[in-house]
Amino acid sequence: MVKNSDQKIIMKKHILYLILLFSINLIAQDLDLKGIVYEKETNTPLPGATIQLVGSDLGVISDFDGNFEISLTIGDKISISYVGKKTIELPILTSPVTIYLESEIDELDEVTVSVGYFDISEKDLSGSITQIKSDQLEKNRSGSVESILQGQVSGLVVSESSEPGGGSGISIRGTNSILGGTQPLYVLDGIPVDPLTDAQGMDGSGESQSSLSFINPNDIDKIEVLKDAAATAIYGARGANGVILITTKTANNEDGTDKISVSYESYATTVRNNINVLDGPGFESYMNQRVLNQIFKEITDPNRVGGPFDGTQIINSTNFPEIIEYELPYPQTTGVNTNWQDETYRLALSNRYNLNYRGGNFKRNISMGLGINNQEGVILNSNNKTINYNMNAKRKAFNDKIDVYSKTYFTHKKGNAASVGNGEIFQQRGVVSQALQFQPIFSLLEPGQDDDIYAALNEGNVVSNPYTLAKYVVDIKESTSFRQTIQLVGKITPKLTGTIKGSYNFQKSNRDNYYPLNTTRGRNTNGEASQAFLENSKLYAEANLRYRNRFENHRIDATLVGTFEKNEIRSIFNKARGFGTDATSFYNFTSAEEILTPITQFREVGLLSTLFRVGYNYKRKYFVDLNARVDASSKFATNKKSAIFPSVAFSWFASKEKLFQDFEKLDELKFRFSYGKIGSNPINPYQSLALMTPIRYNFNDEIITGFYESNLANDDLTWETTDQFNFGVDLGINDSKLNLTVDLYHKLTNDLLQYVQLPPSNGYTSRVDNFGEVENKGIEFNVEGVMADKSDLKWTINANIGINRNKLKKLNSNLDFQLGPSIGFSQAYPILFMVDQPLGIYWGAETDGVYSSWEEANASGIAGAAPGEIKYINHHVDLDDSGQPLEIQEINFDDYVKIGDPNPDFTYSISNNFTYKNWDANILFTGQKGGDLFWVDSWQLSGLQKTTNILSSSYANSWIAPLSYENGNYVYNESIGNLTSANHPGAMIETGSRAISSDRNIYDGSFIRLKNINIGYNFDLKNGKNMRVYLAGQNLIVWTDYPGYDPEVRTYTKNPQKRGVDFGTYPGTRSLLFGLKLNY
Repeated sequence: MVKNSDQKIIMKKHILYLILLFSINLIAQDLDLKGIVYEKETNTPLPGATIQLVGSDLGVISDFDGNFEISLTIGDKISISYVGKKTIELPILTSPVTIYLESEIDELDEVTVSVGYFDISEKDLSGSITQIKSDQLEKNRSGSVESILQGQVSGLVVSESSEPGGGSGISIRGTNSILGGTQPLYVLDGIPVDPLTDAQGMDGSGESQSSLSFINPNDIDKIEVLKDAAATAIYGARGANGVILITTKTANNEDGTDKISVSYESYATTVRNNINVLDGPGFESYMNQRVLNQIFKEITDPNRVGGPFDGTQIINSTNFPEIIEYELPYPQTTGVNTNWQDETYRLALSNRYNLNYRGGNFKRNISMGLGINNQEGVILNSNNKTINYNMNAKRKAFNDKIDVYSKTYFTHKKGNAASVGNGEIFQQRGVVSQALQFQPIFSLLEPGQDDDIYAALNEGNVVSNPYTLAKYVVDIKESTSFRQTIQLVGKITPKLTGTIKGSYNFQKSNRDNYYPLNTTRGRNTNGEASQAFLENSKLYAEANLRYRNRFENHRIDATLVGTFEKNEIRSIFNKARGFGTDATSFYNFTSAEEILTPITQFREVGLLSTLFRVGYNYKRKYFVDLNARVDASSKFATNKKSAIFPSVAFSWFASKEKLFQDFEKLDELKFRFSYGKIGSNPINPYQSLALMTPIRYNFNDEIITGFYESNLANDDLTWETTDQFNFGVDLGINDSKLNLTVDLYHKLTNDLLQYVQLPPSNGYTSRVDNFGEVENKGIEFNVEGVMADKSDLKWTINANIGINRNKLKKLNSNLDFQLGPSIGFSQAYPILFMVDQPLGIYWGAETDGVYSSWEEANASGIAGAAPGEIKYINHHVDLDDSGQPLEIQEINFDDYVKIGDPNPDFTYSISNNFTYKNWDANILFTGQKGGDLFWVDSWQLSGLQKTTNILSSSYANSWIAPLSYENGNYVYNESIGNLTSANHPGAMIETGSRAISSDRNIYDGSFIRLKNINIGYNFDLKNGKNMRVYLAGQNLIVWTDYPGYDPEVRTYTKNPQKRGVDFGTYPGTRSLLFGLKLNY
């Protein structure tokens, strides 16, 4: 038994030994492992994943379809890694294998930022870029893209227009150029945008339209604002004013479901506040006071023949025969009291409709949006209707190796503009100026009446009242924009991606003007009409290669881009007079008596560009970005067409250093530094060439056509260039509940493009040339904080402030200053470009109140000085031929000084976002300190020199003679006069110089504005559906000392040479909105 047991034991040992030996042989067996790597979130193959044998240098890369093959031994471990994915290790026992890689937790939480031709993680940024997300855009229910940006970005200033479809101006980090404007470059879904432009109209009529009106704000997914050279240099020639990237919504993240979103908004808009001008009785008092003041000034003149009035004489025609010439115009009231602002302005009711569809999955999807905005203006007969259609489609083609994108945009706009510049006086007084200045003792025209009844109080000129101008003048603007983009993206190698884009953009603007016979201008010309159109056709092509790789702790991201653009611009302007009847309006020129020679233009502009960019980082702690872009423009001379625009940026994630690891509350500390050179070509084509212009003239009693050289050639005409330095700090603490960003910058723009005056001996008045240098420097702060984060209540706050200092460093060797364009009724030149001063300062006479008496006036030695006249300060002594001071000094340009600066001291905004259960609210305040305004209408409204209406406050604080008219007699009464404490000149029939530019036209543009408030309630419906109902208000309250309509609404929103000028501007408005949005 024992023996048998021993044998059994021995047998078992042999069997175990054989099994063990077999297992060892099995484990040590070689294996050709095959597998495929997928991205878990999208279930799509992942090309370029690294598969490496653990403990060995052996490794392979997955191909286009995610497939890989590697030789190993059964039981070995492999490591699978990919940029942005969790690295995993797997033991291998069999083949094939399927591997799914998940995104890293921090990658999922990271924000991706568009920087132009590519996207990168926000944490990898070295430049100064601000992103505005769709949830932020949702709360600002504005009708234009420009208005959405207001208050969202430090250093970005918006000059608004309240006209339906009107254009707003944007500046980023100050003004760089005289000719180039302040408008940044807009890039829509990766394609640079050519802003919509109005066709030509009658002189001064209508305001420019929104540059981005073809984009429906409801279709926008995010907006990025690129501010420093490191960010904008990739756009080289057009990045000098900053770049705004707009990305529209796609269905790329949908999970195969269909989603529909429907929204409706109805809003009411009113003028923010009527300006307080005199009513009927007040205007009659003003007209009577003109006579009293004139009489008192004449009879108290020390040089009066017969001696001056000393307060004891009876004021009658015997003692003072000159008073026979004067008679109070309104001893009895007319009983008429017309408020022309009420007659011209209205409560405007508008509606917006939006329908969006998104469906598909990561491989195939489509997003479509349709928007209709039917907008009424607060001025009678002003309106605008816009229809937007947008479609984004994607499909993975050719066995999922190529991504095909199609983006389509279509917009149609039509509306009647509120005409500016339709009054007959000076051809410049428009609806708004007339609403303020037209006499309240006139009524609306009755049937059979015409404008002749208004001539008596308008210096004999026949003018139209503002109601007639608003109601009957036709200024129809119609525009169509179509844009189609095709984009192909594919992997050339696992690490190299190629992109090809092609885009075609067609824009056409039509404009029709007509002045009917019941308007002064129409009656004088027997009906006047114009027709115009402007077409812009653009081809754009782009090829893009991007290489990304990671070597252990090293990451590299390189991009090579080539682009080509060609614009063909065609325009025509026709004008005719003498229609005889309003029936044909502008439609039929054959019925006109006089058809002027059409003005036609055709221009071609081309731009060829190449960009190389490489980004490197080590451990995502140390970053370097290098850019070099070469642009070649057809606008410049042959030897000056191309230029290179480089940039370099460094950043350091200091919070990842051991030094800062002990600071538990510190989440992020990052330092950024960048330098770059960017350019601008803001001129019309052919300016470097000698241009020939046709001219018609009489020769031997025949009208023939000849040509003359209208432009002097300039073989050295070249780019404006801007060198910019930026230093930034990003700080996040307390689980990123408090985030601070600070940026300091310095910009220096050289070779300013400007019109240079030429000596008359040249035979030319001016030409475009490169002269001058402008400096902008400043600091920007942005703070984001989570004030409350509970289960039911969340409260976040965002505040920013931007400070910019602007200076003209040089003009050219011959000039210390250059006059800006003329403005105003009297064609004055109050704008100056002076070395060592900010761009576009206001230059004029300095004043010191009002002369109270003849004694004070005569002692001044100033020409025209008299009681009740403006007291100008003489800063320059006029000399006679012998070098002695003249007895009487004239106030002229030599006496002028700096009287204002349109550049604000700083701008700021504060935004609060609240959510409580199903409620949400957003409150946005914006503000500005400084930024002077030149109010052109103040010449009339505060000058008290004409028989037009004036400000009530100006009359109440004006110089008033101590005279009254009682029972047919003029009575001297010291108690009723205002001789010594007046702030405004006296109402006079014959006045001194009151129409020259002076500090009396300058007003502080500081303000604090409740820009936007939005309160909504969210209803959670069945099956994931939801609905939001909301109320919103725009511009509800503005705290300002500016007496005009609005300190932020400007006349010339896009003209850098007329910044801060308010000249009959469409009045600022406020709106209340009700909205409903259903997500299905």
